[in-house]
Amino acid sequence: MRIHEDLLYKELCYEIIGCAYDTFKDVGVGFDEVRYHKIFNLYLQNKGLNPKYKVPFQLFYRGECIANFEIDEIVDDKIVVELKCIQTDFIPENYAQMMSYLKATKLRLGLLLNFGLHKAYPKRVIFDEKRTDKYERWDDSFFKNVSIDKLIDSTIEAICQVDNELGAGYHDKIYKSALAIELKQNSIAYNDKVCIAATHNNIQFKPFQIDYWLVHESFLLGVLAGNNKPRTYDLFRMRTYLKNLDLNYGLIAFWSTKNLQIYGISEL
Repeated sequence: MRIHEDLLYKELCYEIIGCAYDTFKDVGVGFDEVRYHKIFNLYLQNKGLNPKYKVPFQLFYRGECIANFEIDEIVDDKIVVELKCIQTDFIPENYAQMMSYLKATKLRLGLLLNFGLHKAYPKRVIFDEKRTDKYERWDDSFFKNVSIDKLIDSTIEAICQVDNELGAGYHDKIYKSALAIELKQNSIAYNDKVCIAATHNNIQFKPFQIDYWLVHESFLLGVLAGNNKPRTYDLFRMRTYLKNLDLNYGLIAFWSTKNLQIYGISEL
C-alpha cells in the first residue's frame, strides 16, 4: 500500500519542526539566519536526530561542475532541511532550491523553515521523480518563413540532451550551466549578456540587461524552471524583448518538476 505523501517520515518531521519551534522560542524575533541555524542544529543534536550541518554537494555535467551546493541540514539521511529568515511567505525560488537539493541527493522529503516572521513557519516539500511527456506550444506564425530552421532544430536538440541527462526538477541556474556546455559542444554561439537600450519621451535610460540569451544573433532563448508552467509574465516579456531587439523569434525552454516544456514565440 502506498504511503500518503503527507505521512512520509511523519514522526521524524514532527521532531524537526518541534526543534524549530523550540529554537524560535529560545532566540525570539528579529535575528539573523546564522543565529537561528546554530541553535536549531544544537536542538537537533540534543534530540539525537543525527543532523549533518552545512553539507557540501557538487553536480557535474559532461565532466564539468555546474553547481556547488551547501545544504543547510540533512537529518538522519532522510530529510533535507533549508532555513530561511525572510519577512514574507516562501517564494518560488525557495521551492526551486529545495527541489534541486532533493533531486541531487535523491531524497524525497524536504522541509523549509522560515524564522523571519513572528513565529517559525515550516513547509514540507515532496519530490516525486515521476515524469510526464514533453510539452510543446508554438505560435501559429512561428514556422512561416523561418530562415533559421536548422539553428532552431540544433538548439532544441541541445535542450533535449540536457533534459535527457538531468531530467526535471532542478533550478534554472543548473539548466543554464548545463545548456551553456551543450551549446558550446555543438558550436552554437550565444550571448548571455544581452542589453536593451531605450529612449522614451526623450529620456535616455541606461542599457537594461535581460536574462534571455541571444543565439547566433538570430533569436532569443529563455531558460526557465519552476513548478508547473512558465508564468504568463515570462511569455509576455519575451514578446517585449523581441520587439525592442527587432527580432522575430524566441524560444523558451521551461523545466517543471515533471517535464520539459518548449514554447516557440513569433513576432512576425
